[in-house]
Amino acid sequence: MQGEKVKAILKVGILPALMFALASAAYADSITLNSTGGTSNFTNGTLQYMGTSPLNATFLANHSTPLIAPTTAATASGSSSTFNFDPKGTYKNAVTGSNWVVNTAVAGPSCSGSQCDPNAFYYYQTTFTAVGGTDPYVGSISVMADDTAEVLLNGVVIVPFGIVGSDGHCGDGQPSCGAVDTVSLDGIYLLDGANTLTIIDAQTGLNGAGVDFTLELTAAPEPSSLLLLGTGLLGLALVVFRKAKPSGLVLHS
Repeated sequence: MQGEKVKAILKVGILPALMFALASAAYADSITLNSTGGTSNFTNGTLQYMGTSPLNATFLANHSTPLIAPTTAATASGSSSTFNFDPKGTYKNAVTGSNWVVNTAVAGPSCSGSQCDPNAFYYYQTTFTAVGGTDPYVGSISVMADDTAEVLLNGVVIVPFGIVGSDGHCGDGQPSCGAVDTVSLDGIYLLDGANTLTIIDAQTGLNGAGVDFTLELTAAPEPSSLLLLGTGLLGLALVVFRKAKPSGLVLHS
């Protein structure tokens, strides 16, 4: 009889661990991306340079108008490589754990003459894998850019362009190269498998260009999913309790 009681206790004791494991699994998918990585020659391993598109002519005539960019580059780049660079005090330092990234090894804040990027939209892209599905993700993204930038997740804008304004070098409105623009993300739905993050950098001052970002997303099951999980766990608890209860056992208060 004593052995049966011990066995029952052990079986019931498994339930809390099982419940914790299942609940943890529901929240397990986490995405962390940033513009870091590289080799001794500073080639960046995270973002690929995709090419350029012409700037909006209306914006160039009136810098108070928000930028509107095509979702893809019109001109493909000759190389998909991107390069880390030192902001050299001209830009705000990169967000912790990331790097400022530019499309050529000679661009950035220290460029001069023909080395500097012509006025255009510059496209950068990275892909990542997610569990996706029907549950949303929550988190945040931090972005900086010269002059300013727009960020799209699977083709949907999650960070809009800032206003370039007088264009003294950095944009007047975030994101710019002088201040971090951190945007909270809630109710973000990812694809099951490959997902694409695109950063479109707007260069309007015939000067240095560059982007910097960090992104964190974590799966957050909706209440209906948690209710279904809880119902299943309750049913499992009843099954284990019935199997653990010895036949003919009388419970006393």
